[in-house]
Amino acid sequence: MTLSRKPLKGMRELTPGEKRIEDYVIKRLREAGVAYGFEEYETPVLEPLELFLAKSGSELAVKQSYNFTDKGGRKLIMRPELTPSLARMVAASGELIYPVKWMSFPVCYRYERPQRGRVREFVQFNLDILGVSGLEAELEVFLVLRRIMSSLGASRGQYVIRYSSRKLASGILESCGITEEEMAQAYAVIDKKDKIKPDEWEELVRKTIKDERNADTIIKFASCSDPDVPWLSEAAGGSEAFDEIVRFSGMLKDAGILEAQFDASVVRGLDYYTGIVFEVMDTGGKNRRAICGGGRYDNLVGMFGGQKVTGVGFGLGLLTLDLFLETYDLMPEGISGKHPADIFLAVYSDGERAFAVNFAEKLRDVGISVEIDITGKNLSKQLKIADRKSIGYIVVIGPEEVVSGRITLRNMTSGIETECEVSEVSGILIDRNLCGEAN
Repeated sequence: MTLSRKPLKGMRELTPGEKRIEDYVIKRLREAGVAYGFEEYETPVLEPLELFLAKSGSELAVKQSYNFTDKGGRKLIMRPELTPSLARMVAASGELIYPVKWMSFPVCYRYERPQRGRVREFVQFNLDILGVSGLEAELEVFLVLRRIMSSLGASRGQYVIRYSSRKLASGILESCGITEEEMAQAYAVIDKKDKIKPDEWEELVRKTIKDERNADTIIKFASCSDPDVPWLSEAAGGSEAFDEIVRFSGMLKDAGILEAQFDASVVRGLDYYTGIVFEVMDTGGKNRRAICGGGRYDNLVGMFGGQKVTGVGFGLGLLTLDLFLETYDLMPEGISGKHPADIFLAVYSDGERAFAVNFAEKLRDVGISVEIDITGKNLSKQLKIADRKSIGYIVVIGPEEVVSGRITLRNMTSGIETECEVSEVSGILIDRNLCGEAN
């Protein structure tokens, strides 16, 4: 039997070059979180199925997840998202210093059809603030998102942070008599507004919501692009949810977050959202899937018993973010081919190997990354290996270098050679900023 060379459909498999790209993006995300004082945490990949049934809804927990019964008879799930695990962890942690500001890079799993921007195994960036009931938490989350996009080179015209209110949406829907059974259907059709053509969407609304008046209400509500739209002001003016969205819009303007835009069609698909909801989208429409989605969830932690803890946060998919960066050519040139080694030591023969190994260790001790030949191939082949790997500097260690203690340091990009004492190499590389000049 010949084994397949392909991974399971939709599962992660990254070459070193692809991993370097992912690491670059993760570094920027982590730096953005740290800039606001967020701490990193981890949760288990496997959780009880009931946790996600109670918190995320059966659509995600059953139909779109990897769930199974283990050898002990327990019904388990491979986490399809992180927020329920975070809520469980916070509820079990006892005394915490609030606000809790945590971030994580979980690998998540969803059993769905792989397509552009959607796979079955994926890395997310999750960032959450717990223990703050005011809109200041949402504002800080928006600031983090803007910093992330800015640090990756995205301009304001390339993306938008769309926001609305789940509380506002439910208030509008309830006021026009939509039943609890119809509520989930209403959210589902509203969520599809920007995923299909306008006339097709309107037809879908009328087909799903049988009552013509209710269908009209949904269409009018989902089409609101400003809290001050007369229809919305008349329908929801004076309500707590409407006042909150107006106040938040003012806070965003005061903070200069011009990338944010009210859009009533943003409702997000998870059952636990209770207030402001939001998502980051490509304004050019080249990437139709949300880069990031999140919102306020004030009832999650309290469902485990004990203290009720408010929360707001988001999950950002690295795959969708990568597609956005590729679309606008925002990936730094050559990042995938940038080898981690700063210098390659080519060894003439076994007689010089001990000297070369000791030299390499001294360089590593001061933070210089070194690849040394361990193949025993001739010098010509060693140099070809170093060149193909795009390693910035190369040194040949032969009998003469061992005896004299002097080497020739060659810059593989410029071709410039520098003759120096072995003891001077680390200082030269550090002064030249290592890979900054080499590559």
